Amino acid sequence: MSAVTRLNASGSALPAGVGSEQRIDTRARITLAFERSSSGALRGRGQVDSFTVRNTLDPVTTTGVKPSVLLIDAVFDSTYLRVVSRPPLANECDRPEVSAMQLARELLVRIPDGVAVGDAWRDSTVSLVCRSGMPLTVYTTSRSKLAQRSAAMLVVERESTSTLDGKGGSAFRAFELTGSGSGMQRLEINATTGILERLQGTSTLTLQVVERIPPGAPRLQKVLQRVEIRAERVQ
Repeated sequence: MSAVTRLNASGSALPAGVGSEQRIDTRARITLAFERSSSGALRGRGQVDSFTVRNTLDPVTTTGVKPSVLLIDAVFDSTYLRVVSRPPLANECDRPEVSAMQLARELLVRIPDGVAVGDAWRDSTVSLVCRSGMPLTVYTTSRSKLAQRSAAMLVVERESTSTLDGKGGSAFRAFELTGSGSGMQRLEINATTGILERLQGTSTLTLQVVERIPPGAPRLQKVLQRVEIRAERVQ
């Protein structure tokens, strides 16, 4: 699985010597094995390994998850979806394992019971994340539609919108962050097992950061984030 993120930044708070455009490449190999319960829910165990992050600020350095293999548990059915590390992380703030779990979660698709071609459904989530020590609340709404169906494959088209906000820092240097974005994905799912075979999607997110250092005037930085994500099941 791979994700390519392009960041375009502007504003008075842009650090000196940092270019206005940066690229981040994220890759991982995700292994999952599922069992179907009598209720129809899928429960799985697996791992994320070969997780690497490379960026144009430091293209030589590879950032890996410590430990190098992240163990995960997953469960999902027509109403519920969850991915957690094993054992659970005591503190998720600025941990690379959280990014690895987010990649794994993209591979799980909730499909309600009894849907037919053309039917659509919505999912809403509220999550807390941490970036550079700043806690952020992320609100996401996804609208999925069963676009195609055959004996072998289901094709789901998923549109999502998200907003986020957070505050951090101290009285001497405070930060406020707001953002909004949208995305679209096409997912091919094995009709027999319910396991994702292929995923392709794009998304954009616009962020605005206000930095306040009294007694000076607030400084503003805007960031446009574009993400291309791809995944394919291998035997």
